[in-house]
Amino acid sequence: MKNKLKGRNVIVGVTGSIAAYKSCNIVSGLRRSGIEVNIIMTKHACKFITPLTLQTISGNRVHTDMFDNTSWQPEHIQLSQKTDLIL
Repeated sequence: MKNKLKGRNVIVGVTGSIAAYKSCNIVSGLRRSGIEVNIIMTKHACKFITPLTLQTISGNRVHTDMFDNTSWQPEHIQLSQKTDLIL
């Protein structure tokens, strides 16, 4: 059976809640399905789970600051242009 999800791009937003730890299972499941996952975390989410944990599971840098100037184009715009779904 062909995997229709492979190659899709999803942004997972993680906020400050005790349920933030569940994002690890969600991201892991998405990755096993062949989905590219980018994660955006609020500063309060970082109190419940570390960005390093989600970076390791997703295989991508975790975005925690909208104003991180690593590129001439704002990252939140770059992410939105290649994303199929925001969760």
